[in-house]
Amino acid sequence: MSTLTSFSAMPVAAPSSDRKDLHSTCTTRSAPRITLCAPAQPKSVGHLRKRASTIFSAWMLSTDETQAAELVISELLTNAVEHGRGEMTLAVARTASAIEITVADHGEAARSTSPGDPDEHGRGLAIVAAIAQDLSIDKTAGGWRTLARMALQSPVSDSEA
Repeated sequence: MSTLTSFSAMPVAAPSSDRKDLHSTCTTRSAPRITLCAPAQPKSVGHLRKRASTIFSAWMLSTDETQAAELVISELLTNAVEHGRGEMTLAVARTASAIEITVADHGEAARSTSPGDPDEHGRGLAIVAAIAQDLSIDKTAGGWRTLARMALQSPVSDSEA
């Protein structure tokens, strides 16, 4: 069962460019953490989810863990597209016992242009909270940062993470 918690806001790096293509505008790797950036556009959600899935495969996550993490990524990135502006950042990290998924959007929240049908919108964070062990949402100087931590079914030693 997840808990909604909050921790002190950390600065979010400014977007590296205002490019409108599908290519990630930033990529950083420091094992076992990968950070990817892309324009906050609907087509970027699938692109970043697919790149994260490749990472999960390299980390040898189970099918269930990968599918759950992909769902969390989709929901958090969709929120960043829907409510943020500019660029969004996806960071995935592996610890010995968990996967941490962080999504940050840059800029002030935009008003939603969706019709607001409660059957179609508004369930994303509830889905993430049901899947994740911990969920935190923080306002930062540059936008919003959401962190979902998911326990691994088969934790590894610190040297393997």
